Amino acid sequence: MGLIVKGKLVYARGFGYADHAGTQAVTPDTVFVAASLSKPIASWVTMGLAAQGRIDLDRPVAEVVSPWPLAINQYDYRRVTIRYLLSHTAGTTLGGYQGWLDYQELPTLEESLAGKTNGRGAVELFAPVGEKFQYSGGGYTLMQLAIERETGRKYADLAQELVFRPLGMTHTSVAMTPQIIADAAQGHGDDGAAVPMRYYVEQAPSTLTTTVNDFARWMTAGMAAKYRTTQGPLTQQQLDLMYTPAKLSAPSAPGDMVYGLGHFIERLPDGSTAVGHDGRNQAGFRAKFLMRPTTGDGIVFFSNSRSGLALDRVVCLWGADLAHADAATACKK
Repeated sequence: MGLIVKGKLVYARGFGYADHAGTQAVTPDTVFVAASLSKPIASWVTMGLAAQGRIDLDRPVAEVVSPWPLAINQYDYRRVTIRYLLSHTAGTTLGGYQGWLDYQELPTLEESLAGKTNGRGAVELFAPVGEKFQYSGGGYTLMQLAIERETGRKYADLAQELVFRPLGMTHTSVAMTPQIIADAAQGHGDDGAAVPMRYYVEQAPSTLTTTVNDFARWMTAGMAAKYRTTQGPLTQQQLDLMYTPAKLSAPSAPGDMVYGLGHFIERLPDGSTAVGHDGRNQAGFRAKFLMRPTTGDGIVFFSNSRSGLALDRVVCLWGADLAHADAATACKK
């Protein structure tokens, strides 16, 4: 886990073991599978491409991806754009993926969208575009396909070019290959038993591998200018846009999740705003980060156990401490 104060990583430490045999100690440079923390990275990739004029966030995806890869139904697929996909408001289904034990079984993106998802089904439109929030890894897969079609580049290479290389994230990738996984921590299930690694072709929503030290560099690059100790490729205007709640055509209900572009938006006990994301997958990994860009504070953890329950409490205590709130009340669960 790592702790950021005023834009600086002030604490980074590993606990336990990275391997099933219990011989390799975890360190801040241990590579972990970070699952859905891929999504905020995807928002940086798309914002970077948009700034360079290589994609248009508001261009209909159907103009780039033809023939349309999803089943056509009563909802107008011609209104789907990358901006809607980034904010989970495009009306697409399929929250997460099962993955594959055999790397050679990986489908193409088109096959994945059509239903070759190892039991999770196809991605579909279930609601009018822009009407409601529905967390959708499937929507990010469609976005990945659109980006690759529009740029003629592999998404993993774009992530290296636009995010990881500029920030000096030398142990980070979204290209989940056996070679990369060979040096990563090994996962454990809810019962603590060893579980085999699973592979995913859906890189924009699912395949980030990184370390605490690397990911902290990305977090500090996303802070307000006053606390930005790592200079990143995005402007303050672009960062602010990612941290702004998406607008919906239908009114949201109390307690509904709030999402910007690639980031969940949370209210801390003192009323201030934090942004972050959670991630977990079938291969026995859990990840979470939360940060308050306006004050330069943040926390991140990676676990090679799917539960990570103790770490949830640590994050809650962090938020209560920032807000000068009573931890016993704020984190009573």
